[in-house]
Amino acid sequence: MSLERSIGSERKQTAMTKPLEEQSDEELRGALAKGELGEKKRVVAREILRRRQQAKAEELKRKYKWVGSIAAAFSLLVVVLKRFWRR
Repeated sequence: MSLERSIGSERKQTAMTKPLEEQSDEELRGALAKGELGEKKRVVAREILRRRQQAKAEELKRKYKWVGSIAAAFSLLVVVLKRFWRR
């Protein structure tokens, strides 16, 4: 029985040879889905994925901030024009 446990733990260790921070999102998700990670590494992998997703969202916000500005300016223009034509 202990031999089976050691073989199982060796498989888990060999399946994840790269450090968690160097693995791609797909690799981390796959390892989480297959249950290849221990409890501590599972928590770390989830945190890594969450932070990467947050970084991507922040990058999109910075990249497309001008779209929000244009939408706000257009909305303000519509409100001003409505009030102007009502008079």
